Amino acid sequence: MSQIENNYEIQEDEIDLRELWQTIKKGRKVIQIFVLVIVSLTLVYALKLPNVYKSDMVLIPTESAAGGLGSLGGLAAMAGVSLGGGSMTADVAFSALLDNYAFMKNFVIKHKVLEHYEDENLDKNYVFALGFRGVYDLLTFKSKNEKDIEERIFETVEEIKKNFSISSDKKTSLITISYSDYDRAFAPKMVNDFLTDASEYLVSNNLQNINNRLKYFETELQNADSIEIRQSLSSTISNILEQKVAMKSKKYYDCDSLTTPSEAYIKDKIKPKRGLILVVSFVTSIILGVFFVFFLEFIRKEEPAAEVQ
Repeated sequence: MSQIENNYEIQEDEIDLRELWQTIKKGRKVIQIFVLVIVSLTLVYALKLPNVYKSDMVLIPTESAAGGLGSLGGLAAMAGVSLGGGSMTADVAFSALLDNYAFMKNFVIKHKVLEHYEDENLDKNYVFALGFRGVYDLLTFKSKNEKDIEERIFETVEEIKKNFSISSDKKTSLITISYSDYDRAFAPKMVNDFLTDASEYLVSNNLQNINNRLKYFETELQNADSIEIRQSLSSTISNILEQKVAMKSKKYYDCDSLTTPSEAYIKDKIKPKRGLILVVSFVTSIILGVFFVFFLEFIRKEEPAAEVQ
């Protein structure tokens, strides 16, 4: 390709860029209107959103005595008896219950969570930007839920599962359980209620397993002929009894509390990020406005061509 052809192509590109810029300049009012409308609608949307607050509780996992059964663990396994405990950490156990619909359904019914979220005065404690709730009241329409009770409970369970968060720090092993809600006072209540119910459920199941193990080892102790085996079994039974006492002494399953859930400070919201929402809306509206101007220009150029044909 010759130098002249290269220069010609570069000149064509420059002309195209100038035309694009001229198109944008010519349609700047359209772009401005586009930006104004979209940002205004976004502002109304952002003002309508109530603040979301989070309450959390940090737990310290405690060492389980379930692993201290020595070589007799293998003996029990050969006999088909589960020794339980030891392998499942508290955060995994809590997460498993959070995903268990039967448990969560009972939780919702017991603590009247459905009634709370269907209360007509639920939003009286909501907090809004600059303390102004006029946009929310204007655009929010309350209607009676006509769905049957089972479906409403299911939807409530799914919603609160999204609001719960259970995590464990790999370095410190600390477990954090949190709940997010528009109501600052309701979030710590949910954390407390869930931890209490989950701990009672898990402890009850573990105590049942412990009693089964005690029954097994006591039977073996009665049938043992060797003094060494009887001594080992007696020691194992003592360890299991210690585990049973320790489990009953704790308020939370296999954990001690490091912090307690509390009502968040009114300015300590986790979302919405209204400033970020407006910035993204502003940038997006400019881009959409420019494309809209180019589209109008394309249609304008196509019309004369169609008339000539």
